[in-house]
Amino acid sequence: MRSPGLRKDSSFHSAIYNFCNIEGSKELSGSFSTMVEAFLVYGIPRNNMKRIFLLLKAAYNVGGHTISVDKIQNSILGCRLPHPGQWLQSLFFPKKKFKAGDVQKAYAIEHPEPRLYFALCSGSHSDPVVRVYTPKRVFQELEAAKEDYIHTTFAIQREQKILLPKLVDSFAKDSGLCPAGFVEMVEHSMPGFIEKSVQQGKLWKRIEWIPHNFTFRYLLSEELTK
Repeated sequence: MRSPGLRKDSSFHSAIYNFCNIEGSKELSGSFSTMVEAFLVYGIPRNNMKRIFLLLKAAYNVGGHTISVDKIQNSILGCRLPHPGQWLQSLFFPKKKFKAGDVQKAYAIEHPEPRLYFALCSGSHSDPVVRVYTPKRVFQELEAAKEDYIHTTFAIQREQKILLPKLVDSFAKDSGLCPAGFVEMVEHSMPGFIEKSVQQGKLWKRIEWIPHNFTFRYLLSEELTK
């Protein structure tokens, strides 16, 4: 996947660190991404601190520059995924911007893409399914990933509450969605019988956010298991 907004002459051919087939990549070895390779080499982290250090340790070598998963996520993609422990996130993952003259700034996408929340997977139970993304259809594929994530993760509690992952809330805030726009998005991703049972205008009040579950899990899309 070539990141949206990247210059065509950029040597950074992939700005996504999922376990997926990265098309058009010349500098990456095979279809395993940095995060999965890190899990294979160092094992599954047994606590939050070890998970934090694994995210900092996992990195690509691009044109002689060491680019960590943290930098790919925050500085290049501009998409801050949740990390275990709020204080750990503030300590190890402060908001960073490239300094003036930093050659790595050329790797960053020009405009943040909030739908990346539904594409990036770092091995948490609440992360989205790992998929293949292609340069020509990346925006359509990101939209499909968003709809599928909402469709497969929401739940109804006693016909009163609609449970949605906190990741959806993060997407809505980064996208600047108003309540009406958010309701329209969620209803579009719901099965028909659920959508009809929800009275228009009241869905927003029924939503309850599910905290991010950091238990280890990787879900692969059907196209990757063939």
